[in-house]
Amino acid sequence: RVYQKAYVECFVSPDKANRLTRMVTSHPNMNLYAVNYAGQELRVGVEEGGVTALTWGVFPNREILQPTIFDPDTFLVWAEEAFSLWSSMWLNLYDFESDSYDLIEKIRDTYYLVAIIDNDFTSGGKDGSTFPLLDSLLKVGRESSS
Repeated sequence: RVYQKAYVECFVSPDKANRLTRMVTSHPNMNLYAVNYAGQELRVGVEEGGVTALTWGVFPNREILQPTIFDPDTFLVWAEEAFSLWSSMWLNLYDFESDSYDLIEKIRDTYYLVAIIDNDFTSGGKDGSTFPLLDSLLKVGRESSS
């Protein structure tokens, strides 16, 4: 048997990062890690060094296999690379001081790279959804759009 926790990683505006932080705070089974271009971190439900398994397998006559983990330190290294891609790849596609260039620069400079883990991998959603985490995130997105 293979088990998997719901995991979402995406870039979000500072407003949505704050909304997600509040949402995760009210769900004790969730963890949130976020960092922006300036290195400002947001963490909810996380202890120092909070390495956690995301997927693992349990098979007869074998030790538990843990092929995928989330490590906050590795996430910070990836975030640095992800933010550099806004400059090295996306900004190079547009003319300096064009609207598109300014938008990409604003996203790079202000957005957060967010990772959210739902540690409750056994219950599923009340409506039978496999990923209640995703349902919650979509609700946050709809609330901020109205």
